[in-house]
Amino acid sequence: MSQALVERITGNIRVEDRREGRTWVAAFMTAEGRKTRRSLGPAWVKDSGRRTARGAIVWRAANGTKPTPLHLTPKEAQDALEAILAVENGKPRVTGVTARVTLGEASERWLEHARTVGGKRGVLSVSTAHGYQDDLRGLHEVLLPTIDLHKLTAVQVRQAQERLLTETRARTKRPLSRSKSRQIMQRLRQVLTFAVERGWVASNVASSVDLPSAPPAEPDFNVLEPSQVEAVAREIARLADEERPRLRNGFDDARMIDAMRERRALYADAVRVLAYTGLRAGELRSLLWRDVDFASSTLHVRRNAPISVRAERAVKSPKSGKRRSVPLVPQAAVALERVSRSHVNGGAEDPVFPTRMGGMLDLALVRRGFYRGLNAAGLGRLREGNNPMTMHDLRHTFATVALRSGCSLVELQAWLGHADIQTTMRYAHYVPRRDAASRLGAAFGADLNPLDAPSPLAAAAG
Repeated sequence: MSQALVERITGNIRVEDRREGRTWVAAFMTAEGRKTRRSLGPAWVKDSGRRTARGAIVWRAANGTKPTPLHLTPKEAQDALEAILAVENGKPRVTGVTARVTLGEASERWLEHARTVGGKRGVLSVSTAHGYQDDLRGLHEVLLPTIDLHKLTAVQVRQAQERLLTETRARTKRPLSRSKSRQIMQRLRQVLTFAVERGWVASNVASSVDLPSAPPAEPDFNVLEPSQVEAVAREIARLADEERPRLRNGFDDARMIDAMRERRALYADAVRVLAYTGLRAGELRSLLWRDVDFASSTLHVRRNAPISVRAERAVKSPKSGKRRSVPLVPQAAVALERVSRSHVNGGAEDPVFPTRMGGMLDLALVRRGFYRGLNAAGLGRLREGNNPMTMHDLRHTFATVALRSGCSLVELQAWLGHADIQTTMRYAHYVPRRDAASRLGAAFGADLNPLDAPSPLAAAAG
């Protein structure tokens, strides 16, 4: 971009009352000539009693020590605005000419806009923004972020998409799934649409490239039998002789061995609870002891902490946006009682599955233990092929066994927290009632003479 600034960009700040409390919000014009708003942080203020000419409150710093370093006094909020404006004033302005913006710059600007201003659905949550950032990293692996947008062609976009679908990833040793590839290409479309709106390019070249076909509406999933869940959990908890840490003199390090056993037992019970309650991993991670009601055999799901982002930034409401209750079956209750005995100091507001320091557990460690347990239990084959088993399949295990018990789809929908019954319906197709053949046979045979009904052997011979 090359164009001199005509006038200095200015902006203003104000305090808004939001669900999370009073928040400083900056409003300013970007270098591209676009009005925007950005949250600066929680406000540490009180009413001074004075008003501006337009009747707005004149805020002053609140008394006492700020609750967190993130809270901003009026002066600190003004300094934050000045820092933003200094950046914007340092960018070339575009007036009537096409900007030369790279794909990487456009991606960064689009994500920042989605985080602060948002669209029809509002601003992105922390976990969603983290997922978008991961998608953009995948995009930049096949399409250089340094390429100028005005030089980007549909041919290059198509080639990038083919690379996503065919190139083997170093970490997984397989290409991306069609679903993930489609997701990444959708992010490219969104970035280019954003660029068109800002006059950086004349058209969205990605819109002419067909996206990878969507995965089947009812994808296959993996299910463990309860006996297999127990076998895997036992292997997770087991500490092999070759894994026992030793001191320099060759003797066992008893303290480290006890710590490892305690951790592995916790991971094993986490896997059991996931399989026996159907909780999402983030819901298990944020489960507090006040959510466990042994007396009424109920788990209350009030929070969710997506495992893809840091725990202190991740806690929010469950995925459906609604709290729910889940039956606490005896197998899950036994596992939770065992966990409670190993953490006698856990209070009502403490995590059920904590770190050694009492914080939220990093479920990446549980996932690693789960895959190790699958292999050790002789179930490693489930991690092979085009549909490898993941820890999320423990949720499918719960749903499958629950339907076998005779529960209704409406009950299962409530327990799983599905917003749409259609999401729950896939389990109905996957788990037919075991007595379906005999019940249908009785219905068909009600009007048939036994002599007229073909025997199974005769039917097979015919």
